[in-house]
Amino acid sequence: MQRWFTLTVLTGALVGLAAPAQALTPADDPAPAATVVTLGDARIDPKIPGKVRVDVDYTCPIAEEARSLTVSVDQVDPEDSSSRAFGSSRTAEADVVCDGTPQHRQITVQSKTVNWIPGADAVLTATVTNIGATPPAAADARRSKLAAS
Repeated sequence: MQRWFTLTVLTGALVGLAAPAQALTPADDPAPAATVVTLGDARIDPKIPGKVRVDVDYTCPIAEEARSLTVSVDQVDPEDSSSRAFGSSRTAEADVVCDGTPQHRQITVQSKTVNWIPGADAVLTATVTNIGATPPAAADARRSKLAAS
């Protein structure tokens, strides 16, 4: 009887060990934080009216691959539709911090054509790419009046 009891206990223990582990479903597995970017104020440099400073807030998860922050500004002269100021600026990869914490940057964008016009509408676009993260990029765009500093 003792053999039967020992065999039953051992068999029960082995069956418990061999039971498959419960698999995580997508609902149980927490997804990594997504990359988010938000445009802030845009102000024309008072000393160099061909430059505009754009505030950008972003958060991106840790990723081991390439990342970048690009800001573009496009403005049509309200009095002359053939005159357009535009420019973009890309931040060096080493300067884009992707560690899951909120970041704030002020990016300077130089017009490639004419000076920026204070009080006139402009289209602002900011993109953070974080290759290796899901999704690999996030962007924000809006129409805003450029403020004089």
